[in-house]
Amino acid sequence: MAAMTFGNTIASSVVEEKQSRIVEILLASTSARVLMFGKVIACTILAFAQIGLTAVAVLAGAAISGNDLVLGKVAEPIAWFVPLFIVGFVMVAALYAAAASMVSRTEDLPSTSTPIMMLIFLPYMGVIIFSSNETVMAVLSYIPFSAAVAVPMRVFLGTIAWWEPLVSLLILIVTTLLALLLATRIFERSILKSGPKLTWGQALRK
Repeated sequence: MAAMTFGNTIASSVVEEKQSRIVEILLASTSARVLMFGKVIACTILAFAQIGLTAVAVLAGAAISGNDLVLGKVAEPIAWFVPLFIVGFVMVAALYAAAASMVSRTEDLPSTSTPIMMLIFLPYMGVIIFSSNETVMAVLSYIPFSAAVAVPMRVFLGTIAWWEPLVSLLILIVTTLLALLLATRIFERSILKSGPKLTWGQALRK
């Protein structure tokens, strides 16, 4: 929910700047790449603050109430969730920015952002549905869009080897770097384009 909420915030911001032509003024003093990364970094900080406060509240509540069971069970999953979420959110935020750069009207935004939402939602539902299936959960741990949920879940259940979260994080980092390159390329090529919306394929070819 945090990824989709803040991702849509980035997308809406990009489209509004295109509609009002403010983006042309902004690009007169900075590059499209810097503009995109500024939005991604700002929303990542906000998302991290929200998730961080939630994690602190859970642990503090357990500590105050003396609930050693909660502290013992959720501390390690939370410790893995935070870095996985941050890296994964950067990937999602960049893709949302790229999706928004391909449209000139708010009404067209769902057509380019829905695929990203599905990439978040479907793996998440996979974790919920197959949480008791160790084989499926192991696979979901290595899929970048589900790792932030699958890995902490497996840590909580005690069905994961010590090295698997590290591999999942490494795969997520590499995927995020590739997504940043892709999103930057699309954003730079599409941000000043007005008129009919572009498809992902058209944005990459232009």
